[in-house]
Amino acid sequence: MAPGRPVDDLLIAPLTPGSPWRTEMAAEQYDYWGPLTGHASAQRYAAFLEQAAHSDGLPRVLVATRSGALMGSVNLMAQEMAIRPQFTPWLGQLFVRENCRAEGIGTRLVDAAISHAGALGYGALFLFTSGVLPGYYRKRGWTDVETVDYLGKPRTVMRFDIGAA
Repeated sequence: MAPGRPVDDLLIAPLTPGSPWRTEMAAEQYDYWGPLTGHASAQRYAAFLEQAAHSDGLPRVLVATRSGALMGSVNLMAQEMAIRPQFTPWLGQLFVRENCRAEGIGTRLVDAAISHAGALGYGALFLFTSGVLPGYYRKRGWTDVETVDYLGKPRTVMRFDIGAA
């Protein structure tokens, strides 16, 4: 796929029980995120994905596919940052496969997560990130809440006001 390809044929839907991608997602994403998944192993992360697949509320995993192939996913969770339990819900583990990046899939996944959180009755959505990624989210309407040290690195906590979207 060439970068910049239109994403008109992209399907974003909740992860379902028995999904053929659960084990593959767990291994690939745990390898990429490690403890940022909130789980101690790829097997525990796979169990979280299975739990989310059975959930009608939170946690929820939204999966992007094209022509039956996995492109990426994003997680919605009640809690993600242990030091900020007052914030809920959280967007986490936005993941787009390397060969699918720069096609707008990440933006579509974030938009779907915002819509899903709004449909569940939430007025805001939170995330934490680091490096250059706060700029990515700021361009999409997210605002900084604070910068904190978390898991050995400075992290920017951000908020998206769903009612303002």
